[in-house]
Amino acid sequence: MTPLAREVPRLASLTGPVSRDLDRLHARARDQARRGRRPAVVSFTVAAEDLDPIALWEGAAILTHERALWSAPGGTMAMVALGAAAVLEAGPGPDAAAGPEAAGAGPAAPLAAIAPALASAWQALCEGALIDAPHGVWGTGPVVVGGFAFDPQEAADSLWAGFPAARFVLPELLVTRTGGGTWLTFNRVVVPGVVTAAERGAGTPAAAGAGGEGAGWVFPGGIRLRVPAAATTAAGERGRRWLSLLAVASTAGRRPGSGGTDPRGPAGAPGPGGPGKAEAGPGGRAGLQLAGAAGLGAAPGAPGWPGSAGGREGSGSSARPHGAGGFPSLLGARAVPGRDEWEAMLGAALDAIGRGELAKVVLARRLHLRAAAAFDPGTALRRLQAGYPECFIFAVARDRTVFLGATPERLVRLRDRRVETAAVAGSTARGATPEADAALARELLASPKEREEHALVVRMLRDTLGPVCRVLDVPAEPRLLQLRNVQHLYTPITGVVDGATVPELVARLHPTPALGGWPRERALAFIRRWEGGSRGWYAAPLGWFDHRGEGEMAVAIRSGVVRGPEAWLFAGCGVVAGSDPGREWQETALKLQPLAAALGVEPGAPEVDHGG
Repeated sequence: MTPLAREVPRLASLTGPVSRDLDRLHARARDQARRGRRPAVVSFTVAAEDLDPIALWEGAAILTHERALWSAPGGTMAMVALGAAAVLEAGPGPDAAAGPEAAGAGPAAPLAAIAPALASAWQALCEGALIDAPHGVWGTGPVVVGGFAFDPQEAADSLWAGFPAARFVLPELLVTRTGGGTWLTFNRVVVPGVVTAAERGAGTPAAAGAGGEGAGWVFPGGIRLRVPAAATTAAGERGRRWLSLLAVASTAGRRPGSGGTDPRGPAGAPGPGGPGKAEAGPGGRAGLQLAGAAGLGAAPGAPGWPGSAGGREGSGSSARPHGAGGFPSLLGARAVPGRDEWEAMLGAALDAIGRGELAKVVLARRLHLRAAAAFDPGTALRRLQAGYPECFIFAVARDRTVFLGATPERLVRLRDRRVETAAVAGSTARGATPEADAALARELLASPKEREEHALVVRMLRDTLGPVCRVLDVPAEPRLLQLRNVQHLYTPITGVVDGATVPELVARLHPTPALGGWPRERALAFIRRWEGGSRGWYAAPLGWFDHRGEGEMAVAIRSGVVRGPEAWLFAGCGVVAGSDPGREWQETALKLQPLAAALGVEPGAPEVDHGG
């Protein structure tokens, strides 16, 4: 055990001191809010014993509907955001497009107004914040966690209820695991005129309209601040409740057979079948096969279709609630759009490219899964973490809905003025043997089509960051980013920037040609017309940033929405001159596999077309 670990207090010993400090800081913030007639932020950080992030994210469901998990590649950093001290939101419509645009973002950038307005609101909220974070650890103190919609101009459908154009939460409790230590940050936002139940008991009148709905505030640019009612209760009492939860979660995470995982432990290795084969998961079940006739791109009625012998969606009357390995039995899988609609959409894209209207467009599809029992997001997260250590693992829970995934693509990281991003474009499968894998990698690196698709992203990132960076390093040649079932061309880009924040950089960068296409405005218009459904937070920026505007955002691809026994999985591909619709269908099938397998979908389960 390291000296630092010996000095870390046990959770039980923190209850009294944390409760007293939170009450003390809350009283100071209440006075500050009253004098300044504006909200005041309190943030208090302490070191703590080690905790399992996924076990904690799961266990917190008994106490809050607001939960988020963020785990960086290799387990270098993990965050669990629990509860909501405050929520900053921007919805669709005129308010979402109001406010000053980010300099250099251009009128075609969909977040050009929302992201800078959010940054401004967050900076204003944190002005004069009472911060007690003596350790100075990156990712502690006032930190908001959340995401943006891919395209705020796109009308959101019911699937994305609760996931508006922008939504970032200042958690009541943030657990940060990094650098060999674990830290707990307790946050509060005190709004003028809103008092706690304890203060009302002492004779202080309640604010008009506070009731059980909390309190609100509106910032310029249409950014709304909401302080939930639960976050206006006595600060010390809330702190004690959170510490009690942590104590239970820490015990569960250490219990043999609990399924707890350590993101800082050894990386998951490919299964015995080689790089393209998934290892057996819980209960001895393997992941999905590579895309093909029996994979996620299979034709309707293919062997292995769950349900009755007839193979029609939802027709299996003998399905049991759980199949092998304890996973729910699959009742149906529907591709949206179906294969015919997909080929028509790609044909239209290739026509537009041939006419010179587009250089590239990224088109996505979804797979709707229905099971006999609820899917298990916690188990899915553990399998993703073990199988894809090179990826960002994330989950955002809103009531019964969970948006989760494993993305290999960082959009931006900003720390101490150093900015990092990466071009990830150009893809192929992994080989079943080392020799086949190496051959596929050589083919990818030598492909003119894939190299040009990748170069388009690199040029956009260089041209976008160049004006705001004092130094910008762009390697001349891409390298390989090899995941378990797919490999990509990859170019990391670093620079030094002055005076920019993560949201402002997001406004410049999103969407890159790897997620939307090029030219940006025309590509977005094509997507709105042809995809036939809202992307919501899929392929959009998701992550965190602190009161200084530093933090990290990834692109939420290889992701899906889980709601009880239903799941909607998303995947996309870049269409350029020379693209083949059939091959692109198979590429998206390959990208659907990680999350589908993590949710326990049977190997060989096919898709059916939109018409069912």
